[in-house]
This record gives sequence, structure tokens and C-alpha cells, in this order.
Amino acid sequence: MNIGKTALIYNKVLICILAGLTVLGLLTMQLTGLSVLLYPMVISVVFSFVCGWAYIQGWKTIARRAPESMPKYYLAGSAFRLMAAAIVLLVYCVVERHDIQTIKWFAIVFIVYYIVTLVFDAVFFAKVSKNSNK
Repeated sequence: MNIGKTALIYNKVLICILAGLTVLGLLTMQLTGLSVLLYPMVISVVFSFVCGWAYIQGWKTIARRAPESMPKYYLAGSAFRLMAAAIVLLVYCVVERHDIQTIKWFAIVFIVYYIVTLVFDAVFFAKVSKNSNK
């Protein structure tokens, strides 16, 4: 298994997924006139990219130094991402506490990005693990 190549593929696919979601969101904004979706999309893209980048950097380190610890890393990485997402949602709720509708739209957009990247991680690393066990 080429760790560097796997990380590069992960980054490329993650960027494509985030770009696709953002284009879909921008198209939705254009068709519905929901300009309130812009900030939630920007925050969601930045959060997803930073978490994805940090996750793959950690994965590269663990894969090189202690590949037997990968299952623990997958669990810890997912737990960290969940806690970070909860913190981002909480901070946004505190900042926008006067506008419940904005909070609802933010939560919907943020959760869509979160779930899509979570599914991507699960599928990607299941394939990587399957290929490395051959």
C-alpha cells in the first residue's frame, strides 16, 4: 500500500465531493432565493476540509508507524470529528441565538456536509483496508 498516493487520492476526492456539494448548494440558493445558506455552506466546507485534512494527516502517521492501531485511529478520529462538529454547531447557535430560522438552516446544511464526508470516509477507508489486507 502506497500511503502517500492513498492520501493524495483521499484529498482529491474530498475536494471534489465538497465542491460538488457546494455547487449543489449554490444552485439551490439560486433557484429558491435562500441567501441564508451562504454562510452555513462556507463554514461547512471549511470545517469538512480542515477535518478531512487533519484526519488524513493522522492516518498517514499511524499507517507508517503503527498500522496495527488503525482500528483505534478510525474510532478516535470519528469521535474527534463528532465532538468538533458539536462544538461548531453550539458556537453557531450561541452567536445566532436571536434568529432560530438561521440556526435551523445552518444545522441542516452542516449536517448534510457532515454526513456526506462521514460516509465518504467510511467507504474510502473500508476499500483501503480491504486492499491492504490482500
